Amino acid sequence: MNATLNIGQTIGDFRIEEFAKVSADNHIESYFVSGQDGKKALLKLYLDKAGDDVVEYQAGKVLPQSLSFVPMVASGSIEHNGCSYRYIVRDFIEGKRLSDIIDEGKLYSWEQATPIILQVLVALKHLHSQEPAIIHNDITARNILIKEEDENVRVYIIGMGHLSHRCNGRASFCTKDLNNWYRAPETFKGIYDEQSDIFSVGALLHTMLEGFEPWGIASDALGPDVDKNHLKHIRSVGDEIIDDMHLTKEQKAILAKMIALDYDHRYRSVDAVIKDLKTGSVSVDRENNTHKGKQTEESTMPRKVEERLGNEEVNASIGLSPKSYTGGGFADVAGMESVKSMLYKDVMFVMQNKEKAAKYRLKAPNGALFYGPPGCGKTFIAEKFAEESHLNFMMVKASDLGSVYIHGTQGKIAELFEEAAKKAPTVICFDELDGMVPDRSTIHNEGASGEVNEFLSQLNNCSERGIFVIGTSNRPEKIDPAILRTGRMDKMVYIPMPDAEARKELFKIHLADRYCDESIDLDELAKQSDGYVASDISFMVNASALEAAMADVPISQELVLAEMRKARRSVTQDDAADYERMRKKFEQQTPRQERRRIGF
Repeated sequence: MNATLNIGQTIGDFRIEEFAKVSADNHIESYFVSGQDGKKALLKLYLDKAGDDVVEYQAGKVLPQSLSFVPMVASGSIEHNGCSYRYIVRDFIEGKRLSDIIDEGKLYSWEQATPIILQVLVALKHLHSQEPAIIHNDITARNILIKEEDENVRVYIIGMGHLSHRCNGRASFCTKDLNNWYRAPETFKGIYDEQSDIFSVGALLHTMLEGFEPWGIASDALGPDVDKNHLKHIRSVGDEIIDDMHLTKEQKAILAKMIALDYDHRYRSVDAVIKDLKTGSVSVDRENNTHKGKQTEESTMPRKVEERLGNEEVNASIGLSPKSYTGGGFADVAGMESVKSMLYKDVMFVMQNKEKAAKYRLKAPNGALFYGPPGCGKTFIAEKFAEESHLNFMMVKASDLGSVYIHGTQGKIAELFEEAAKKAPTVICFDELDGMVPDRSTIHNEGASGEVNEFLSQLNNCSERGIFVIGTSNRPEKIDPAILRTGRMDKMVYIPMPDAEARKELFKIHLADRYCDESIDLDELAKQSDGYVASDISFMVNASALEAAMADVPISQELVLAEMRKARRSVTQDDAADYERMRKKFEQQTPRQERRRIGF
């Protein structure tokens, strides 16, 4: 279609610079404009209505700039080609859509996601408190803008073109461009209210935690009758989607109540969601349901979820279970950007996006060996990867697989991989892998050789079973070479001693939330700690904190430096040189012990 306004045309104090888009119902046009100060802004022109009855136009006058709304800087009416139009102008915010961040492989922990969700909810509370209530109707990851401001995350809600008052049986706005996977079931019957907004926020939270929407499947798999098939699909799956998420029972209960398919089991007000997110538990809801005229004191969690929360399977024969997550994921890892980027791109993205993996025929690597000097965080990074990805995670040490019976260890290895496949996608981390799969040319024990053979058999193409294997080792040269071939351990990842920037970040992480005085100079601590590894720095900070606590004084620069002078280095200069030679040796093995091709 042809744009109504022309490039270069002036509207009030703004110059039209570029046509942006037209709404799905052809009622609203958007333009990029510039103000008299040259600052970029976004103008919306309401075409076939005077604008007074457009809810977005009304809301623009009452939305406070202090909340998560893009400020409206101007509004008015114009005459153009014999027609009258209303318009509003909003600031242009430089930020990143949450959907783009998630598409890049970022997953949030519950602790990282809830501050963002709370900002969204506080903004919705303001909309819902208007008289009559204003419903957003289009809360999705694409309509959340994230901006870093003074080390804080500022959230902006965009996509305001579907604002409405409550709808009961018929939507007052165009719905064909809504994202179905964020829509509550009742919206397909024309009911849009506060509870449908809450459902969308719950779907947003699930997407931040898991990387995809609840019940999400490829849209073309739904067939031509999308609305009907969408409801059929999500009801066939039901509430069980939350069962296997790596959350606490209380967190699962909150999320389950936000995205409950049953209207009567869902939160009824934003205030109730905010309260439970802040307290970390679901309170009994005794509010009258003003929409249904019912009162309930039933469990606030859908029954299927409640029944299964207390029945997590544990492989008793091995004594292993998926690890629970309480940390901050990669935010707790200083430096290591190339390692984190590889894990995001090559592993997390493929394992968490099954539809895209199938569409593009992507295959996750089979495994990765983290090797390097001791104390540099190989096992720590593996654990933080599990927190970041929210995949099932099993940490395995050699003692976990030991058996007094001949071939008993082989059986445990097979059971371990079988259990991991059942819980797929799963990450298995074998700590000190060299002790579990030693080079068979150096051992003369038939049983030990059989255990290595069993490992080889289970590692073959285990990614096809949804398993990613991480091995850690200080002595990779002692590992059986067959383990390190492609198709088994596909990636060799050297974890080096921390450089100055990483050491600075390590001190920052370990000193955070401690009683410190203003003398702490992270740059100087990083400079003075050259040659120390991550575990050394953790030890220094803990030791200085203990000294400060006993003297009842804040942790000071001098206390930390004093502990540094007393601490011994875990890795000597000779050791560091040996590891550097080892790294060069493994990097020069290209292609790395490839298996010989068979056939033509």
